[in-house]
Amino acid sequence: MSSEEAPTHVEKNDISAGFARQVIGRQLSADSGNSSYRLTDLPRDLEPIRHHWEQRGRKYGLSPSASWVDETMLEREGVVLAHYIKDDDTVLDAGCANGYTTLQLARMRQIRITGIDYAPSMIEHANLNLSRAGHVKGAAFFKVNNFLKLDFADNTFDKVYTKRTLINLGSPIYQKAAILEAHRVLKPGGLFMISEVTVQSSEKLNRLRQKLGLEAMSPLWHNCYLDEPEILRFIEPYFEVKRIKHFSSTYYVLTWAIYPFFVRNGQRNYRGLLHRTSALLPQIGDYGLQKLYVLKKRSR
Repeated sequence: MSSEEAPTHVEKNDISAGFARQVIGRQLSADSGNSSYRLTDLPRDLEPIRHHWEQRGRKYGLSPSASWVDETMLEREGVVLAHYIKDDDTVLDAGCANGYTTLQLARMRQIRITGIDYAPSMIEHANLNLSRAGHVKGAAFFKVNNFLKLDFADNTFDKVYTKRTLINLGSPIYQKAAILEAHRVLKPGGLFMISEVTVQSSEKLNRLRQKLGLEAMSPLWHNCYLDEPEILRFIEPYFEVKRIKHFSSTYYVLTWAIYPFFVRNGQRNYRGLLHRTSALLPQIGDYGLQKLYVLKKRSR
């Protein structure tokens, strides 16, 4: 995140499931004649974001930073997700980057987990990470795929999760279309777990920073933060909210509101003692950029 980036404003679209599918279908049809889109079947207006992650995959290679430079919180995310995944689950990691969390969970649980990403370079390095992973309890697989049009049958997975994937889909319409795809491929009663940034969580953290005399942080150009009330209204017919887990509030207070007073020249050590300790402390307040929304697919 950088305060030099222009904010990404979330437009408030009240769309139905049918409308979301129609929009995606029209966009995919319009792009289908262009061979450069056949690999991921991605709408044309998402290509700049896909290209960003394709380049990032090549830049960072096998490093966890391919997904996120904050490797401490990335690791913590996986630990939190593991609480909702049990042995013998079939799991989809939607937006797996180079497979860091996918393999983290495969080491922790005896599961069958598939990681997908729309950036081929990420999947290339995910498979390299898999080849070097050594012993894992579960079985992991990686493939290039598009969250808006998943290449899986209905009712395939026990669990689906995202980590900052929805915010990289450019608009609320695409975010909602991805949510519908997660719903489609989940088994009845399956869990959809989203670890994402919301407009509201960003505003709360920025208000705290500004009270302390710090600049507000703006979303990166490729991020479209979720509007929490809008998303919760949208999912209501499809999912039951089982839990909203606050797991990053203390971390962000200490590392993004307090730590800036002590860091020199803007240099940040995400693997430093303060960051690693902050990730393990009890939660204070509601200032975390990310929360984990645990959603259960409704049986119809």
